[in-house]
Amino acid sequence: MNLDDLPASQDQWLTAVRRQLRFYRKTWRFVGLLGFVLLVGVAGTAVSIAYNDAGTSASDYLSSLTGNLPTFGIIVCAFIGGDAIAMDFGSGTGYFMLVLPVRRIVLLLGRYTAAFLASFALLLVFFAFGVFGDAWFYGVAAVPWLPLVESIGLTALFALAALSTAFFFSSFFRSPAVSMVVTILVLFLGFIILDGALTVTSVEPWFSLLYAGQAIALPFEGQPHETVLQTMGRRGLTLHTWSPFIWEGAVIMVAYFVAFLVISAVLYQYKESKG
Repeated sequence: MNLDDLPASQDQWLTAVRRQLRFYRKTWRFVGLLGFVLLVGVAGTAVSIAYNDAGTSASDYLSSLTGNLPTFGIIVCAFIGGDAIAMDFGSGTGYFMLVLPVRRIVLLLGRYTAAFLASFALLLVFFAFGVFGDAWFYGVAAVPWLPLVESIGLTALFALAALSTAFFFSSFFRSPAVSMVVTILVLFLGFIILDGALTVTSVEPWFSLLYAGQAIALPFEGQPHETVLQTMGRRGLTLHTWSPFIWEGAVIMVAYFVAFLVISAVLYQYKESKG
């Protein structure tokens, strides 16, 4: 890349970020997802307070809350990034966007950055409810701040991985609506079905993003984190539940993040636009 083009590329990237964030605001997508997250957070916190369900410690409370974060993260990232590439190939507006003097990779990275900022902001709301619940039951001094920072870092990595996967599926479609539906079904139902099916086998689901997302809750457990196989017999059926190392979950998330983002960029670069 010519170094003289770097400032212009940075300006184009920043413009793409702003346009995409404005798109999320104008389509009410961010507001709708924020309402969903607030509803879940308020309801969950209210139930915990009403039934005095505080766990055994401040760390245990946060561990229970963040254990559900990967599922919500998949939903949020699928809605945010499910049509990020397809929107340029299903309308005349997208066609004119691609003929502007801006490189596709810059446009893609701008949209990806905006998608990450929006998704991560929504996921941070869950941590806000967790800190509030911890402070309510145990006091501010009892909040495990260092594990909390570690868990937030893993959540950011999970959001990057989920968005890369969403962008990848979005690159296969020309209709934004179809792209969105397929991405949500594959990321949400696909991983849940995959992980559920593997519980009846002895195969560790190291290739599953939801499996890797379990690492988000591990910093609060205060014990050595290792891969554990729990076996339960139920009516003659043996079910296997796996738990990853923290580093293992992080490595899987990085692999998803890098691999699917690179593939998405290649597909986006060479996909033909028809106006």
